[in-house]
Amino acid sequence: MEEMEEELKCPVCGSFYREPIILPCSHNLCQACARNILVQTPESESPQSRRASGSGVSDYDYLDLDKMSLYSEADSGYGSYGGFASAPTTPCQKSPNGVRVFPPAMPPPATHLSPALAPVPRNSCITCPQCHRSLILDDRGLRGFPKNRVLEGVIDRYQQSKAAALKCQLCEKAPKEATVMCEQCDVFYCDPCRLRCHPPRGPLAKHRLVPPAQGRVSRRLSPRKVSTCTDHELENHSMYCVQCKMPVCYQCLEEGKHSSHEVKALGAMWKLHKVVRDQISHCTVKLRQTTGLMEYCLEVIKENDPSGFLQISDALIRRVHLTEDQWGKGTLTPRMTTDFDLSLDNSPLLQSIHQLDFVQMKVAWFAFDPGSAHSDIIFSNDNLTVTCSSYDDRVVLGKTGFSKGVHYWELTVDRYDNHPDPAFGVARIDVMKDVMLGKDDKAWAMYVDNNRSWFMHNNSHTNRTEGGITKGATIGVLLDLNRKTLTFFINDEQQGPIAFENVEGLFFPAVSLNRNVQVTLHTGLPVPDFYSSRASIA
Repeated sequence: MEEMEEELKCPVCGSFYREPIILPCSHNLCQACARNILVQTPESESPQSRRASGSGVSDYDYLDLDKMSLYSEADSGYGSYGGFASAPTTPCQKSPNGVRVFPPAMPPPATHLSPALAPVPRNSCITCPQCHRSLILDDRGLRGFPKNRVLEGVIDRYQQSKAAALKCQLCEKAPKEATVMCEQCDVFYCDPCRLRCHPPRGPLAKHRLVPPAQGRVSRRLSPRKVSTCTDHELENHSMYCVQCKMPVCYQCLEEGKHSSHEVKALGAMWKLHKVVRDQISHCTVKLRQTTGLMEYCLEVIKENDPSGFLQISDALIRRVHLTEDQWGKGTLTPRMTTDFDLSLDNSPLLQSIHQLDFVQMKVAWFAFDPGSAHSDIIFSNDNLTVTCSSYDDRVVLGKTGFSKGVHYWELTVDRYDNHPDPAFGVARIDVMKDVMLGKDDKAWAMYVDNNRSWFMHNNSHTNRTEGGITKGATIGVLLDLNRKTLTFFINDEQQGPIAFENVEGLFFPAVSLNRNVQVTLHTGLPVPDFYSSRASIA
């Protein structure tokens, strides 16, 4: 979730949003920061004067951007407003995260009111620090902007997760709190596991053990390893062969492998190709921003606040489509040089971006979500395989939620001992995690044993069907939110009629199981052909 952190920080103060408000352009600002960057516009530009002149205006009037010079051409970090004959020149500054912002022309008057409630100067104008669109506030001032409650909730969860204790990576069942991290092994240990697996003797005695928090930082800041020659493992790369387009060591040159080639110092070539470094840096920043947007969208989906979710969902969808367009139109295509042949494979990222269109997904790739699962659930195989440490049923959800479209996924039974009753289906994000799926009114499920299957919702059983599961069985779940139905399959055989109808809202794939069962999730699957044909006929 660390990539998401930039999504949660105000572009003005660089800190986590405090009382964020949503601008008409869909970007966010802290209430206090919004007030700090207000400026006054000439009377001729006010909404009232424009209405009097017959100009069509909305509640919030965007200024003509051609009238404003928001940047200086030099990278000085300063710029000025231009085009307002009566407006004084106002220098801009850089916020802590590098975004240029305009401070107010004069300090705000002292007041005991909150930034949103305090009066604002007449004809106040605010410029979004991210998209640089400017608008004139009406008489409501900052009170006219809605508060982003969903963003506040995501920030609270993120800060809580950052404060959570690091866990031992070697505990077999319930991981204990880590007490040390070995920098050489790159592993977090609790005291019992450290004594058992990392005794302070022999070769391990020279390893450096640090506190867990310091270890987490060192993981992020660890320097890159020095590149060594593939032909001479003891030699570092120090030169660059222009003809072969590859780094070489001194021993390669002494052996005459590049005697007739143009060879330059590696450091000099690195400086010469600064444009490549700039492009890599640009792509890296864009990748980090896009990853952060993906993680933020997934956190927003988890919010149990319908009005707050609907307040920002359209804006998020627009941002996802805009990001998709930026990648699809090749705006990040690397600039090539004659000495380097680099290509950026953005297909996996585009695939992930398509997943974020949670309003209408056709094929989705997802895994189980450790963050929302019961603590007894045990994860493996990149969170695609789950089992449980308890004899009681425990619930785990998928990471992706669906509200529209047709979606199909499968689960294979890797282990099935002592005839348990695992359940498969869909659930709300706030489903009970310590009972069988379908026991409350937040889940719709099929639970099965080795002979039969039942459908269950709100502890009500319906439609018992002959045919259970064994080890190796495959359970299919088909969620058709266009027709509002949920259907189940075992080994490609439909179980009874449509299991549930009138299924509406936001649903997450869900499973409940105990320690006698292990299942593996398979996603990114197309809808079965027979169902697609039947749906097209209907």
